[in-house]
Amino acid sequence: LLTLIATAPATANVFDTDDRRPLTPQDGFAAVGQFACANSTRLPVGTIVSHPALAPDRDFELVATVAHTFRGRRNQMQTNCTFLPGGNEADTTPVVHVALGTLNPGRAWHHDWAVAVVKGRISDAYGSLPLATITADDLEPLQQQGARYALVGKNGERPQMLISENCAPVPKLHWHHGYFSDGEFNHNCDMIPGWSGGPLVLIHESKRQIVGINATELNGIVHKVGDEYHPRMFANTAIRFDGEFKATLDRLAASPPTVNSAPAEATMAFSVLPGSCTGTGDTTTDILALAVEIALVPAAQATSIC
Repeated sequence: LLTLIATAPATANVFDTDDRRPLTPQDGFAAVGQFACANSTRLPVGTIVSHPALAPDRDFELVATVAHTFRGRRNQMQTNCTFLPGGNEADTTPVVHVALGTLNPGRAWHHDWAVAVVKGRISDAYGSLPLATITADDLEPLQQQGARYALVGKNGERPQMLISENCAPVPKLHWHHGYFSDGEFNHNCDMIPGWSGGPLVLIHESKRQIVGINATELNGIVHKVGDEYHPRMFANTAIRFDGEFKATLDRLAASPPTVNSAPAEATMAFSVLPGSCTGTGDTTTDILALAVEIALVPAAQATSIC
């Protein structure tokens, strides 16, 4: 794997110099926004995404985030959520459907991804970002070609959007979270809780592509400022755009649920483990696993959009 940043002091999940700073219009990440759900003060991050199969006359957008965006208190599903593009409350739009990688992201954290369907063509004003699939084997060649990365998010429940730069995916060591899973990247972008759902963006040859969705910060121990980075430090994690995640976005872009008749306060519908849908090609989810997942939410919420 790629060898990046061998030494660096750290405090919690800030590696080396704290590279977080306020996001500006010049950064070009207006497509990144926040979710707000009823009865919750949390504001998880999501990004309006592009896809070649999206119809030009559509009346919706697809927003990539993490599955735990929609888990509320006592592990209940959030069923009334809106999306604030660019964090702008004036353009808030309702979420009408969510496809989830898992209903239990605390345990199945490597499936902690979600694609939300929101009303309106907000990309006309805020833009969108494409997603790209890269693997650990791609990291070193990309670095040699001058690729760099950035993570967009925010601190806690403060609405101001931030960007973390001068960071990248890092090698997985055998004691690290996710060592045996290829479903996510470990990375050293500076962050604290509140950055969940933020895009890990590859910037290369004038292109910006989301290669992961920020999911977890794991350094519970606060290290003294000035301590050198040590491999015992856990890197942060971002879910890779691949497998079921990619198949779900492909399917939603080509055949989305009907949203034009949904009222503004409609209860969101959920599709769970969408790989179980028949006729979608390489399905990998068995019926028993699907039944277990659906049992975690009221039957009325676990709907299919196959």
